[in-house]
Amino acid sequence: MFEKLTYDLTQSVCNNDGESLANLFADNGVYHDYIYGSFKGKKNIKLMLNNYFHRDAKNFFWEMSDHIFREDIGYAKFMFAFTSKIPEYLGKKVVVSGISFFRFKFNSIVEYSESVNGGIAMVQLGVKPKKMQKVFLKWFKRSLEDDLNLRNFYEGKSNGENK
Repeated sequence: MFEKLTYDLTQSVCNNDGESLANLFADNGVYHDYIYGSFKGKKNIKLMLNNYFHRDAKNFFWEMSDHIFREDIGYAKFMFAFTSKIPEYLGKKVVVSGISFFRFKFNSIVEYSESVNGGIAMVQLGVKPKKMQKVFLKWFKRSLEDDLNLRNFYEGKSNGENK
């Protein structure tokens, strides 16, 4: 089930099929994208694909492997590639690898997130160092907002154990 779902998810993204992508999620499911942020609900997930992913890139390739699934949580390693449509980086190809995290309820995705080194993508695009620093700071702040355990650990309020 999990391997098929990840295949359906990656193909939906690559083929710009927002309807199919959204239907993999629970009504209030959240897609946490490391570049564009969080999108909650089927309508917003569908819009994310059309209004962000395929606005800024083309020639998508996304493949997941080494799946691990237990109860309501899944992880998979991925390889992801695209060609930029952003005028400043037009035609530049990017290839990254990372780990995807899924949380399920009743066979629907309630939460999707990914861990990937976005700096590798930026280097391939030719992003200037000052802009990278600005983006990394934004991602860092978002990670503290999205993850209470991480924020508490960073602020010295916990020893890193989930509570």
